[in-house]
Amino acid sequence: MQVTISFNDKELEVEVEENATVLGLKHRLHDKLSLQPLAQELEFEGFILQNHGKTLRSYHIGNNAKIVLRELFGISIHVVKQDKDGKPDPQFPISVHKENTIGFLKEMLSIKYGVEFTHMKLGLSSMWNNNLHDSTKIGAYNLRDRSILYAFEM
Repeated sequence: MQVTISFNDKELEVEVEENATVLGLKHRLHDKLSLQPLAQELEFEGFILQNHGKTLRSYHIGNNAKIVLRELFGISIHVVKQDKDGKPDPQFPISVHKENTIGFLKEMLSIKYGVEFTHMKLGLSSMWNNNLHDSTKIGAYNLRDRSILYAFEM
């Protein structure tokens, strides 16, 4: 069967087997786009496709379906503590894509780590006055793999 992959405002036609798995499709996309499978997020009709042996058919994906591909990359959040006790600032790694908003990033961090990031400001440097806006997409800040953001308690 043939599926259409939407990636970076372009569309790519990909031929896959009827019983193809999500991971199998990601490997096909790696061959075509040189994007590692673990750096791919696939979405179909609002659902993120999981790698865990699931087939495309289990998501009701058929011939000529349109799947959105997003490139994931890892960033790290450093929490800047106001009381310097000699211990290093805590760091929190997380995978994101350029369409995530800063607000959504804070929610993901709060869920993953149990730290209330939604009440913190995030910035591009360890200086307090450069906060990132919750409604702005990560891509607007030109963040790349291994970028570092700084979190400040408000």
